[in-house]
Amino acid sequence: MSPIQIPTFIINLKSRADRRQHIIHEFAAHNEFNVKIIEAREHQIGSVGLWLTIKYILQETAGSDDEYILICEDDHQFTSFYSKELLFKSISQAKELNADILIGGVNWFDGVAPVNDTLLWSYIFNGTQFIIVFKKFFEAILQADFGDYDAADFKISALTQDKFIIYPFVSIQKDFGYSDATPMNNLPGRADELFLKSATWLQNLKNVAGYYNNITQPDEQDAEIYNTLTIPTYIINLPERTERLAHIKQQFENKPEFDVTIVEACKHEIAAVGLWQSIRKIIRMAIDADDDVIVICADNHEFTDHYSKAYLLKNIIEAHASGVSYLSGGSSITENEVMIAANRFWVSRCLATPFIVLYKIFFQQILDEPVNDNVLADHLLAEMTSSKMVLYPFISVQKDFGYSDIAVIHNEQKGIAENMFAASAKKLESIKQAYIRYNV
Repeated sequence: MSPIQIPTFIINLKSRADRRQHIIHEFAAHNEFNVKIIEAREHQIGSVGLWLTIKYILQETAGSDDEYILICEDDHQFTSFYSKELLFKSISQAKELNADILIGGVNWFDGVAPVNDTLLWSYIFNGTQFIIVFKKFFEAILQADFGDYDAADFKISALTQDKFIIYPFVSIQKDFGYSDATPMNNLPGRADELFLKSATWLQNLKNVAGYYNNITQPDEQDAEIYNTLTIPTYIINLPERTERLAHIKQQFENKPEFDVTIVEACKHEIAAVGLWQSIRKIIRMAIDADDDVIVICADNHEFTDHYSKAYLLKNIIEAHASGVSYLSGGSSITENEVMIAANRFWVSRCLATPFIVLYKIFFQQILDEPVNDNVLADHLLAEMTSSKMVLYPFISVQKDFGYSDIAVIHNEQKGIAENMFAASAKKLESIKQAYIRYNV
């Protein structure tokens, strides 16, 4: 049963009288909160001061019998969606899910999975203005190391997988035109913009999930049919990169499901422009060959242990039934992911192009797309269509040759591609497990 009042601790710098007045007014009409103003611990680094204050609340101020508490910053503002009933319902549901924290609203997030009509699981978040902290999580916060470059929200995200967001948001930040904890937010209107963007994206993701849930998938194919299918596969290679050519030929040995054509890369003084010209060259070849679906590979593509012919072909067929233009075999970065099948995520953005599947519906759009010398193929492909998905587990990563013909950063930081693909896979695995855990 929910308590009559929630122990509520509001963090306020003594010098911020304007914020103190605002937050007292914000809670004045809400008797479901037992409010205490906590003087913030001051530190030359604002984020460290905030963390020290949170620890002080947990260690010195919160009651030993409190099942959970609410920690608020003094810029918290209730939204029109807030109600006492919604908050207590959300707390009760979060408790049943073994939550460590429940967040009233975020100004940024990365990786979510819907749980029910009002709760979302989150991989990582930004926004500490209204957080329910459950008692079982106190010690993890108290024992955590916190450095000068850490931030409270990211640190909390790293400490637990059991974190949930209430949506629609019941809390946002009032924009005072400055931030004591996050210097980069010291711009008028910045907080409003960030919360609006987050709320808009969360609604977009719910809409995407609803759209794909209503698409009828094709009947399961007999595995034997995959033995009859081949995929036109175009591999981009610079003639002088003989070590890459030898590598990529080895990758496709004993894989008759791929009808491989080595395509000489277009040369340009800007390597990224040359890559885009090479992709356009391949699209023209595919149109001339009347291909319905093609694979384009970079010569640093490397199959993972997850690859199998049946796995790839099954997902190519199912993605086509969903109206997809672009399917990535593996990505170094993804954003705004929605799991729409056991092995496919819809994404708003995916980067890196070692192995991509392009469908005929997308061919002419690629040829018609205006470009300039700033073109980056993976960015542009992701921006050109909302009908894109990523396979997970990945079937493709980038082999590190110790240099990159396209990305200068890969030449400066050895192993960066491997680390980026690993981090991307870790996030998608966490999201997938959340979907499974909460039976989405």
